[in-house]
Amino acid sequence: MTLPRLRSLDDLHPGDRYELGRLSLSLEEIRDFAGRFDPQPFHLDEEAARSSIFGTVVAAGLHTLSACFGLLMASPLLRDISLAGSAMDVRWPAALHPGEEVMVTMEVVEVKPSRARRDRGSARLRYVATRVADGVVVLDATGLHHLRR
Repeated sequence: MTLPRLRSLDDLHPGDRYELGRLSLSLEEIRDFAGRFDPQPFHLDEEAARSSIFGTVVAAGLHTLSACFGLLMASPLLRDISLAGSAMDVRWPAALHPGEEVMVTMEVVEVKPSRARRDRGSARLRYVATRVADGVVVLDATGLHHLRR
C-alpha cells in the first residue's frame, strides 16, 4: 500500500487510519540499541534475561517506539507538513522479541487548527504496533503533532 503525501493538516480527519508497514528487530539491533540507550540485562544477555519477567531477550520499549515512529517519519505521509511534536502517551502492553514482525498503523484521533496561527495546527495521532503472528499489541502510543496547514 502506498501512503499519500499530505499537503495540509486539513487533509487529516478523526478516524482516518493508515498502515505504515511492517517491521522486526533483530537480536543484534536490540542489543545495539540497548547497549547505547537502555543497558538493562534483559535487553543484552540471554542468560540474564532468562531470570527476568520476560524469560528471554526483548526489545527496549523506547526502541520499539523509535522503530515504529521511524516508519511514519520515513513515509511520505507527513513529510511536507510536520513541524514538531510536543507530547506522547505511551504504553507497551507486551514485549517485542527478536525477529517478531509487527504491523504498525496510525490513526487520527483529533485535529485542531490553531486559533492564533492560521498556517498551522495540531493533531493527536495514535500508533499501534501489533504482532503479525498472534495479533498481540506491543505498542500503543498517542502523540501530539504540530503540522502545517
